[in-house]
Amino acid sequence: MKMFGRLLEAEAEFGNYRFVISVEGIGGTILHPFLLQREGKVLHVDEDQANEFAHLLAVLVSGAHSGALVMRLEAGGEQSVRGWRFREGDAKPLNRAEVFDAYCYTPSGEIHPPEPGVEYKDAPVIHL
Repeated sequence: MKMFGRLLEAEAEFGNYRFVISVEGIGGTILHPFLLQREGKVLHVDEDQANEFAHLLAVLVSGAHSGALVMRLEAGGEQSVRGWRFREGDAKPLNRAEVFDAYCYTPSGEIHPPEPGVEYKDAPVIHL
């Protein structure tokens, strides 16, 4: 997928990536984690996880359902989080405040303290 390639190009850092994709649909929301380790140009992934992730990302890009994608990067002892909201097939990058809000507030509005040592960052544009 071109979008996923752009995402990895935008984040050229080596390290452990954890993606969580959510797809809103009839009967509820599907959440799916996807882990990968990047060492240079080599990606270490679980093939089944990668296939499910690609399928759900294709659903979001098709515009058939809304959802979100969150990426956590652990590299050099530091952690960062970025996120995107999908509506009608378009991936809207979230700014650092929106990512912070997504992580630190429950859907009912209750606040959770931010995780120590995690930097919430602006997400790059990945879909044109």
